[in-house]
Amino acid sequence: MKRYLITSLLIILTIQVSNAQQEKLEWLDIELSNYEYPFPVKTLNLKIQQQDLKMAYMDVKPKNYNGKNIVLFHGKNFNGAYWKTTIEALTWKVFV
Repeated sequence: MKRYLITSLLIILTIQVSNAQQEKLEWLDIELSNYEYPFPVKTLNLKIQQQDLKMAYMDVKPKNYNGKNIVLFHGKNFNGAYWKTTIEALTWKVFV
């Protein structure tokens, strides 16, 4: 019985691993230009410490824009798309 159970588990694990490796992964470049963000991305050209840099950002205006702005920062282990649900919620609210 143990042998049958172990053999079954090994077969299932082998199938799972082989299916997971068949997914086609797309490589991302350093600017994530081929990543599909939830909102249009614009860039700002900067010169900082004698280096030409580009900063990417998403400028999303709410339905009832009241003249006030909210800035959401990201970094380290997550990108700007992390804020998708937060941006969607904020664009439907009116903040005083």
